[in-house]
Amino acid sequence: MERKEFLNKLTGGMALTCVACMMEACSKEGTSGGGSNSGGTNPGGGTGGTTVLLTVNLNTQLLNVGDFISDNGVIVVRIAAGNTVTSFTALTNACPHAGYAVTYVKSNNTFNCALHGSNFNGDGSLKNGPANTGLTQKKVEISGTTLTVK
Repeated sequence: MERKEFLNKLTGGMALTCVACMMEACSKEGTSGGGSNSGGTNPGGGTGGTTVLLTVNLNTQLLNVGDFISDNGVIVVRIAAGNTVTSFTALTNACPHAGYAVTYVKSNNTFNCALHGSNFNGDGSLKNGPANTGLTQKKVEISGTTLTVK
């Protein structure tokens, strides 16, 4: 094998490896990125519409303003006292830029994506990119002391 052929094969393989790593880092599959999982349950599975994404027992979880749960692709944050729908916000936890899981920062009521630096306000709206849209709101329902996210 000649030197030129050897170098082409060597660098071509490295380039392919680097491309594969970059694709994995920016993929929406198989990423994780934090948040606190306080033990919510997922009785319905799936995503969207009327499918139950998360069920929370309000007697044992989300007791104080600022408490949050991140589970099954959703972050639920208690934003006010009382067990009414307006006391909570529920958002997808996947950054719209590359799908990496965002984390909730209680001290300033924001959501941050550690992968590329996108930041979102407490209501999920975009604060700064590279994402170009905010986090998606999910529907919160409360029946007695059970909070359900759909």
